[in-house]
Amino acid sequence: MSGADSADAVPFLDELRGKVEERRADGGNLAVLLIECGVISRIDGVWGYHIGDAVRDRVIASLRTDVLRPGDFVGAMGRDDFACVLSTVEGPAVALLAAKKSLRALNTPFWIGEDEIFADPAIGIAMFPEHGDQAEILLQRAKSACALARGLPDRIADHAEDRENPAASKLLYDNRLRTAVAEDALELVFQPQYDLRLGQVMGAESLLRWRNPALGMIAAEHAFAAAESSGMVTDLVSSILNRALRNVSEFRYSAGLDLRIAVKLPARALLNTELPDVVQRALGTWSRRSGSLILEIGETSVLGAEAVARETLGRLKELGVKLSIDDPDMALSSLFWLAAMPFQEIKIDVSVARDPAGAPKSERILQSIIELAHHLRLDVVAVGVADDAAAARLKELGCDYMQADYKGPALDPKGFVERFGFNAD
Repeated sequence: MSGADSADAVPFLDELRGKVEERRADGGNLAVLLIECGVISRIDGVWGYHIGDAVRDRVIASLRTDVLRPGDFVGAMGRDDFACVLSTVEGPAVALLAAKKSLRALNTPFWIGEDEIFADPAIGIAMFPEHGDQAEILLQRAKSACALARGLPDRIADHAEDRENPAASKLLYDNRLRTAVAEDALELVFQPQYDLRLGQVMGAESLLRWRNPALGMIAAEHAFAAAESSGMVTDLVSSILNRALRNVSEFRYSAGLDLRIAVKLPARALLNTELPDVVQRALGTWSRRSGSLILEIGETSVLGAEAVARETLGRLKELGVKLSIDDPDMALSSLFWLAAMPFQEIKIDVSVARDPAGAPKSERILQSIIELAHHLRLDVVAVGVADDAAAARLKELGCDYMQADYKGPALDPKGFVERFGFNAD
């Protein structure tokens, strides 16, 4: 009985374990090719499972005829997944050759009646003993490599320890974010905002810092992306809001600082219609006036395409929270339709106006932007301010507020109170 035939009689995983032990004994190499066909589950949905079964049988037959040698075998690992075991190979080049043969075999169209159906294969390769010394590990690593192959032009990838697997990274992000939110382990730091007219701190922007022991410091945009993919946007927003409002309440009672607090959200968060309820609950929990909360909205292009986001924005306005535009990539033309939305503030990055040679023109542009914003009844918050001289000039130009890194880095709650509290030295 050939290896291909014996795979029908002996469970696939048992036969793979046996081949692994043979190679362990003789010091040889073995390769596992995990092939994702990418079409059978779709055939099931259009023509039925009996047609899908027939196509699976044809895939297996094609692999046995066109790819495998005597002693090799193939097994169906799922509806669209097939594992080919090259029982003995001289090295990775032989496995790669077999993978290319497999792609050619599966790229031949399947005929279902008069319909020509093409597969969408991707192949991952794992080698014994280089990539693992157990049957289960080899299958897992071949599957992981197959996920990577989906994003490559030639649709073939081998396992590599230092190569990032997007699917694995996404799963880790999603699960670790879920844990961080559940355990209230997210951190916020606070960047002071100054009233240029009064010359004093009038508020702070809360900046998310998610520090994971395994992944390190994770950017806020990645945290929101993970939350969106795992359906946790409202949980994440609730966690950030409650922590920010709790901290600003502590600033008031422990340091005499009655500040407004800004929280930045990507515009896609507005697609969650329950967001206004989350905001209202958080304000009620910490007994904060709605007007003391500023929601800074980035990526405003979403608002032009998503009616749901605009409706959510209107409901937030009705709550009385202040809405701020914080989108450095916003085109000037966007102001025409943003003017009809309930924003009350806009942040502008003045760091691009630092060229001394162009200072007069830069100042005129800044002044025009500030005047335009005021005509639209928008307060202006300047970010990227270089120094006290620049701050003074912005005040002369009519800018309302600034958030200045040059005054120092964002601070954790304790550091913020120590620096800006009335009892600070």
